Amino acid sequence: MQEVLRKLEQVQEIDLQINAILAKKAEFPKRLAEYEASIKASTAKFEEKKKVVDELEKNKRQQLGALELNEERAKRSQEKSEQIKTNQEFQAIQKELESLKKNSATIQDNANKVGEELAKQQKELGAIEAVLTEAKTKLDSESNKIASESGGLENELKRLQGLRVSAADGIDKRYLAAYEKTRLNRSGLGLANATGGSCKGCNMRIPPQIYNELQRGTELFTCPSCRRILVYKDAVRTNTPEATANG
Repeated sequence: MQEVLRKLEQVQEIDLQINAILAKKAEFPKRLAEYEASIKASTAKFEEKKKVVDELEKNKRQQLGALELNEERAKRSQEKSEQIKTNQEFQAIQKELESLKKNSATIQDNANKVGEELAKQQKELGAIEAVLTEAKTKLDSESNKIASESGGLENELKRLQGLRVSAADGIDKRYLAAYEKTRLNRSGLGLANATGGSCKGCNMRIPPQIYNELQRGTELFTCPSCRRILVYKDAVRTNTPEATANG
């Protein structure tokens, strides 16, 4: 039984290393999520701001188009004024020119205001785009880093899985199944050291009768509280670190 416990301890040590690798791999999506969220938020802001800029650009084009049309009308009226023959016609054309001049001034003023607002919004759009570009760059960098890390972890995982197969070889299927069942329900630890009359997995006292039998090292016992397989260190005499998980 001591040999079985030694083998199970080796399996558990490997399993803990495997679990650590799997935990690192599980963090990869979380590491990317921050950048993806930033990209999503910045993209939404960019699209919203782009609509504002597009509308202002359209407005500015309309203002400039109206100004050009008004200036053309004024030019035609001016040419027409050079051909008038009566004072009445002269007064009418002058009135029309004054009106067109005022319209041009108003349109130009509106175009200037739209241009100022457009410049402001374009600047803000550029700032948002810079944030978006930076977030995409960071995401690409983190993705490349994760890809590199993932490759190394996969190689280590395969190595450990091979070692686990070797370590588990020869262990009675009943004991291995009991270990597997317990570790899946107990933070990855299917074994717990027993010292000083207590289970070091859950820190609960072990019934004296079980503890006495455990010291003989002839049978496999589990903790009545946490159900982990108990390992009496003086009987097994290994240097495997004690299981310290709670519960």
